[in-house]
Amino acid sequence: MNNEGINPYIVLAEYNIGNIHNVSEAGGTAGKTWKVTTSSGDYFLRLRGIRTSTEERLLFDHGLREHLVARGIPTTATIHTKTGNRWIHLSERVYELYPYVMGRQFNADSENEIANAAKALAEFHKLTLDYKPSSTQRETIAQYTALGFSNEVSYQIDDPRLQVINMMNMKEIIRYYSDRELIDRCIARINRSFQNSTDSGYNSLNKWIIHGDYTPANLLFSQDGDVVGIFDFDWSMRGSRCRDVADGLYFFATCPRNIDPSNIWSLTDTADFDMDRCLVFLKAYQKILPLSSYEIAFVPQAFAGRWFSIRLEGMAKVQQDERFHFFSRQIEKPLLWLDANWTPMANKVKFKG
Repeated sequence: MNNEGINPYIVLAEYNIGNIHNVSEAGGTAGKTWKVTTSSGDYFLRLRGIRTSTEERLLFDHGLREHLVARGIPTTATIHTKTGNRWIHLSERVYELYPYVMGRQFNADSENEIANAAKALAEFHKLTLDYKPSSTQRETIAQYTALGFSNEVSYQIDDPRLQVINMMNMKEIIRYYSDRELIDRCIARINRSFQNSTDSGYNSLNKWIIHGDYTPANLLFSQDGDVVGIFDFDWSMRGSRCRDVADGLYFFATCPRNIDPSNIWSLTDTADFDMDRCLVFLKAYQKILPLSSYEIAFVPQAFAGRWFSIRLEGMAKVQQDERFHFFSRQIEKPLLWLDANWTPMANKVKFKG
């Protein structure tokens, strides 16, 4: 079975949605999506990514969606099939159908929308504290297996141990000593994070349900700049909310840039942090659900883990001979910026003791 799935009309035949007028492609990276226009309204059809299509992942995701809808978070639960199922297994792939939500993309020039993205994230964290998944079985996460360097999986997202394993394997495709030095610096940074993650303070961080991919691609805004949709909970799981905050800072509070959502190089290009925009995001989040001083201090470490994951996972989508260049381009730039600026910036934000 190829990664593109099957004809969407075959999938749509499993639903009672009236006459189908039009089906148009709507993008996607790990999976694929379509906008569906019918006599009963508009819908959004998703082909899920292979790594997030396990039974455990589906149950967690869809249970979370129903929990969020019941508490007024702007998102949607799936349309049930003719047989009452919340998703469809066809030809070894998983499909979901949702109501189509009207909205527009994030306006990177708007401080109001930066703040609203932060507030929506805080509300998400606040209202998922009481979410109880239907299954208590621990999930394994296959974050880096598509690279082919290692088949090891983990119970922890952005597992520093697996990042080191994959970077050590990456060194085998490197020809120049300076490139090896770069990888060694990245590994040294990860090892420092790994040492920190073994203390009791780190373990106390992991009480939250995180979104796992809090980017402008997964939010919709109204014309007035309010968040009217939060989507794509494929990577939602229990973890540290610092990771989501780091995501929000990087994807909403960096300097505006043009991104081609269909190009993995463009999606993963290095952005420039902007202190003023970061403060807008942090202060808006803090008004609703303040981070503790320990959490504030942990955000740069959470960002490093996320940033390395973005580049490691993205490598699997480019040609073999381009992989190291893909990973290495300006990889240290945002990390060094946080090294230099995080403490003075955090000192301008009120936090819990």
